[in-house]
Amino acid sequence: MRMRLFALCLPLLLAACSRQGTPPEGASAAAPTVAAGEGPVGTTEIMPAHVMLATKLEETADAGAPADDLHGKVVLHVGDSMVGGHQGLTKFLEAKFVAAGAKFVRDWKVSEQVVSFDKSKRLRELLDKHKPDIVIITLGANDVFVPYPQALAPNVQHIAKRIAPRQCVWMGPPTWKPDTGIVEVIRSNAAPCRFFDGSGLKLDRGKDGIHPNDKGGAAWANAFWQFYRGAAQAEADAAAPSSP
Repeated sequence: MRMRLFALCLPLLLAACSRQGTPPEGASAAAPTVAAGEGPVGTTEIMPAHVMLATKLEETADAGAPADDLHGKVVLHVGDSMVGGHQGLTKFLEAKFVAAGAKFVRDWKVSEQVVSFDKSKRLRELLDKHKPDIVIITLGANDVFVPYPQALAPNVQHIAKRIAPRQCVWMGPPTWKPDTGIVEVIRSNAAPCRFFDGSGLKLDRGKDGIHPNDKGGAAWANAFWQFYRGAAQAEADAAAPSSP
Protein backbone atom coordinates (compact mmCIF):
# COMPACT_ATOMS: atom_id res chain seq x y z
CA MET A 1 0.00 0.00 0.00
CA ARG A 2 2.80 2.39 0.95
CA MET A 3 4.77 1.55 -2.18
CA ARG A 4 1.69 2.18 -4.30
CA LEU A 5 1.14 5.65 -2.73
CA PHE A 6 4.82 6.52 -3.24
CA ALA A 7 4.60 5.50 -6.88
CA LEU A 8 1.54 7.69 -7.35
CA CYS A 9 3.14 10.74 -5.64
CA LEU A 10 6.55 10.53 -7.27
CA PRO A 11 5.50 12.08 -10.63
CA LEU A 12 3.81 14.96 -8.76
CA LEU A 13 6.96 15.68 -6.71
CA LEU A 14 9.17 15.63 -9.76
CA ALA A 15 6.88 18.06 -11.60
CA ALA A 16 6.84 20.48 -8.66
CA CYS A 17 10.64 20.48 -8.44
CA SER A 18 10.93 21.11 -12.16
CA ARG A 19 8.57 24.14 -12.00
CA GLN A 20 10.48 25.59 -9.02
CA GLY A 21 13.80 25.63 -10.90
CA THR A 22 12.38 27.07 -14.13
CA PRO A 23 12.64 30.87 -14.58
CA PRO A 24 9.45 32.81 -15.30
CA GLU A 25 8.45 33.23 -18.90
CA GLY A 26 10.44 36.00 -20.57
CA ALA A 27 13.21 36.01 -17.94
CA SER A 28 16.82 35.11 -18.65
CA ALA A 29 17.68 31.52 -18.00
CA ALA A 30 21.00 32.38 -16.33
CA ALA A 31 21.01 34.52 -13.19
CA PRO A 32 23.73 37.27 -13.03
CA THR A 33 26.79 36.34 -11.08
CA VAL A 34 27.89 38.72 -8.31
CA ALA A 35 31.58 38.55 -7.52
CA ALA A 36 32.80 38.75 -3.97
CA GLY A 37 32.93 42.33 -2.76
CA GLU A 38 30.56 43.69 -5.40
CA GLY A 39 27.13 45.06 -4.76
CA PRO A 40 23.99 43.80 -6.49
CA VAL A 41 23.86 44.41 -10.22
CA GLY A 42 21.96 47.60 -11.08
CA THR A 43 22.56 49.40 -7.76
CA THR A 44 24.13 52.90 -7.66
CA GLU A 45 27.90 52.73 -7.45
CA ILE A 46 29.29 54.40 -4.32
CA MET A 47 32.19 56.75 -5.06
CA PRO A 48 35.38 55.94 -3.12
CA ALA A 49 36.12 58.31 -0.25
CA HIS A 50 39.34 59.67 -1.77
CA VAL A 51 37.58 60.43 -5.05
CA MET A 52 34.78 62.21 -3.22
CA LEU A 53 37.35 64.29 -1.33
CA ALA A 54 39.22 65.23 -4.50
CA THR A 55 35.98 66.21 -6.22
CA LYS A 56 34.95 68.31 -3.24
CA LEU A 57 38.29 70.10 -3.22
CA GLU A 58 37.99 70.85 -6.93
CA GLU A 59 34.49 72.26 -6.43
CA THR A 60 35.72 74.39 -3.53
CA ALA A 61 38.66 75.67 -5.55
CA ASP A 62 36.39 76.58 -8.45
CA ALA A 63 33.99 78.36 -6.13
CA GLY A 64 36.79 80.43 -4.63
CA ALA A 65 38.63 81.21 -7.87
CA PRO A 66 38.80 84.76 -9.21
CA ALA A 67 36.02 85.84 -11.53
CA ASP A 68 38.40 85.96 -14.49
CA ASP A 69 39.66 82.64 -15.82
CA LEU A 70 43.30 82.07 -14.81
CA HIS A 71 43.73 78.71 -16.53
CA GLY A 72 46.59 78.94 -19.02
CA LYS A 73 47.43 82.55 -18.18
CA VAL A 74 50.94 83.81 -17.39
CA VAL A 75 51.49 85.92 -14.28
CA LEU A 76 54.69 87.99 -14.06
CA HIS A 77 55.70 89.22 -10.60
CA VAL A 78 58.48 91.82 -10.70
CA GLY A 79 60.09 94.17 -8.23
CA ASP A 80 62.61 94.51 -5.43
CA SER A 81 63.88 92.06 -2.80
CA MET A 82 60.37 91.71 -1.37
CA VAL A 83 59.81 89.46 -4.41
CA GLY A 84 63.19 87.78 -4.06
CA GLY A 85 63.68 84.07 -3.50
CA HIS A 86 61.15 81.31 -3.07
CA GLN A 87 60.08 82.41 0.37
CA GLY A 88 57.66 84.69 2.16
CA LEU A 89 55.33 86.57 -0.16
CA THR A 90 56.41 84.88 -3.39
CA LYS A 91 56.07 81.32 -2.10
CA PHE A 92 52.48 81.75 -0.97
CA LEU A 93 51.37 84.03 -3.78
CA GLU A 94 52.75 81.70 -6.43
CA ALA A 95 50.95 78.75 -4.84
CA LYS A 96 47.61 80.55 -5.10
CA PHE A 97 47.99 81.48 -8.77
CA VAL A 98 49.33 78.06 -9.78
CA ALA A 99 46.45 76.35 -7.96
CA ALA A 100 44.09 78.53 -10.01
CA GLY A 101 45.67 77.27 -13.23
CA ALA A 102 48.17 80.04 -14.05
CA LYS A 103 51.89 79.95 -14.79
CA PHE A 104 53.84 82.13 -12.35
CA VAL A 105 57.11 83.89 -13.25
CA ARG A 106 59.04 86.09 -10.81
CA ASP A 107 61.94 88.47 -11.31
CA TRP A 108 63.55 90.82 -8.81
CA LYS A 109 66.61 92.91 -8.04
CA VAL A 110 67.97 93.74 -4.61
CA SER A 111 67.69 97.45 -3.72
CA GLU A 112 65.56 98.14 -6.83
CA GLN A 113 63.91 101.57 -6.71
CA VAL A 114 61.12 103.12 -8.76
CA VAL A 115 63.56 105.28 -10.78
CA SER A 116 66.06 102.50 -11.48
CA PHE A 117 63.29 100.12 -12.53
CA ASP A 118 61.80 102.74 -14.85
CA LYS A 119 65.14 103.42 -16.55
CA SER A 120 66.07 99.75 -16.86
CA LYS A 121 65.30 97.67 -19.95
CA ARG A 122 64.43 94.72 -17.73
CA LEU A 123 60.65 95.19 -17.80
CA ARG A 124 60.54 95.38 -21.61
CA GLU A 125 62.69 92.26 -21.85
CA LEU A 126 60.47 90.32 -19.46
CA LEU A 127 57.30 91.39 -21.27
CA ASP A 128 58.76 90.30 -24.62
CA LYS A 129 60.09 87.02 -23.25
CA HIS A 130 57.15 85.78 -21.17
CA LYS A 131 54.24 87.64 -22.78
CA PRO A 132 52.33 87.79 -19.49
CA ASP A 133 48.60 88.27 -19.22
CA ILE A 134 48.89 89.67 -15.69
CA VAL A 135 51.72 91.73 -14.18
CA ILE A 136 52.20 92.30 -10.45
CA ILE A 137 54.64 95.01 -9.40
CA THR A 138 56.12 95.08 -5.91
CA LEU A 139 58.10 98.33 -5.75
CA GLY A 140 58.42 101.22 -3.34
CA ALA A 141 60.05 99.66 -0.29
CA ASN A 142 63.40 101.26 -1.18
CA ASP A 143 61.71 104.64 -1.66
CA VAL A 144 59.93 104.75 1.70
CA PHE A 145 62.19 107.47 3.08
CA VAL A 146 63.05 109.54 -0.02
CA PRO A 147 62.76 113.27 0.82
CA TYR A 148 60.72 114.26 -2.26
CA PRO A 149 58.57 111.27 -3.29
CA GLN A 150 56.38 113.41 -5.56
CA ALA A 151 59.32 113.60 -7.96
CA LEU A 152 58.79 109.87 -8.63
CA ALA A 153 55.26 110.35 -9.99
CA PRO A 154 56.38 110.40 -13.68
CA ASN A 155 58.38 107.21 -13.16
CA VAL A 156 55.38 105.41 -11.68
CA GLN A 157 53.28 106.56 -14.63
CA HIS A 158 55.88 105.37 -17.17
CA ILE A 159 56.05 101.90 -15.63
CA ALA A 160 52.27 101.49 -15.53
CA LYS A 161 51.77 102.68 -19.12
CA ARG A 162 54.51 100.36 -20.34
CA ILE A 163 52.57 97.38 -19.00
CA ALA A 164 49.23 98.42 -20.50
CA PRO A 165 46.97 97.02 -21.89
CA ARG A 166 47.84 93.94 -19.82
CA GLN A 167 46.08 93.45 -16.51
CA CYS A 168 48.27 94.99 -13.82
CA VAL A 169 48.32 95.35 -10.03
CA TRP A 170 50.88 97.46 -8.17
CA MET A 171 51.53 96.22 -4.65
CA GLY A 172 52.47 99.18 -2.47
CA PRO A 173 55.26 98.62 0.05
CA PRO A 174 54.38 97.02 3.42
CA THR A 175 55.85 99.89 5.41
CA TRP A 176 57.50 99.13 8.74
CA LYS A 177 57.81 102.84 9.68
CA PRO A 178 55.90 105.93 8.53
CA ASP A 179 56.87 106.76 4.94
CA THR A 180 57.52 110.20 3.48
CA GLY A 181 54.75 109.83 0.90
CA ILE A 182 55.68 107.12 -1.62
CA VAL A 183 52.54 105.09 -0.89
CA GLU A 184 50.28 107.97 -1.88
CA VAL A 185 52.41 108.80 -4.94
CA ILE A 186 52.03 105.24 -6.23
CA ARG A 187 48.32 105.17 -5.41
CA SER A 188 47.72 108.41 -7.36
CA ASN A 189 49.83 107.56 -10.41
CA ALA A 190 49.68 103.78 -10.95
CA ALA A 191 46.65 103.81 -13.28
CA PRO A 192 45.73 101.86 -15.34
CA CYS A 193 47.25 99.41 -12.85
CA ARG A 194 45.15 98.72 -9.79
CA PHE A 195 46.78 99.67 -6.52
CA PHE A 196 46.96 97.37 -3.52
CA ASP A 197 47.86 99.20 -0.32
CA GLY A 198 49.90 96.99 1.99
CA SER A 199 51.09 99.81 4.26
CA GLY A 200 48.52 99.04 6.95
CA LEU A 201 49.25 95.32 7.20
CA LYS A 202 50.67 93.98 10.45
CA LEU A 203 53.22 91.44 9.27
CA ASP A 204 55.71 89.22 11.03
CA ARG A 205 59.17 90.12 9.74
CA GLY A 206 62.64 88.65 9.58
CA LYS A 207 65.70 89.62 11.58
CA ASP A 208 66.16 92.87 9.65
CA GLY A 209 62.70 94.02 10.75
CA ILE A 210 61.84 94.87 7.13
CA HIS A 211 61.33 91.78 4.97
CA PRO A 212 58.37 89.60 6.02
CA ASN A 213 59.22 86.07 7.09
CA ASP A 214 57.17 83.06 5.99
CA LYS A 215 54.34 83.85 8.39
CA GLY A 216 54.29 87.49 7.36
CA GLY A 217 54.56 86.57 3.69
CA ALA A 218 51.57 84.24 3.98
CA ALA A 219 49.49 87.01 5.57
CA TRP A 220 50.56 89.45 2.87
CA ALA A 221 49.74 86.97 0.08
CA ASN A 222 46.33 86.20 1.60
CA ALA A 223 45.44 89.89 1.84
CA PHE A 224 46.51 90.51 -1.74
CA TRP A 225 44.63 87.44 -3.01
CA GLN A 226 41.40 88.62 -1.42
CA PHE A 227 41.93 92.04 -3.00
CA TYR A 228 42.68 90.51 -6.40
CA ARG A 229 39.63 88.26 -6.31
CA GLY A 230 37.42 91.19 -5.37
CA ALA A 231 38.83 93.34 -8.18
CA ALA A 232 38.34 90.52 -10.70
CA GLN A 233 34.75 90.03 -9.58
CA ALA A 234 34.08 93.77 -9.88
CA GLU A 235 35.40 93.76 -13.46
CA ALA A 236 33.25 90.74 -14.33
CA ASP A 237 30.17 92.38 -12.85
CA ALA A 238 30.84 95.60 -14.77
CA ALA A 239 31.31 93.71 -18.04
CA ALA A 240 28.17 91.60 -17.61
CA PRO A 241 25.11 92.80 -19.61
CA SER A 242 22.52 94.43 -17.43
CA SER A 243 19.11 92.83 -17.04
CA PRO A 244 16.28 94.42 -19.06
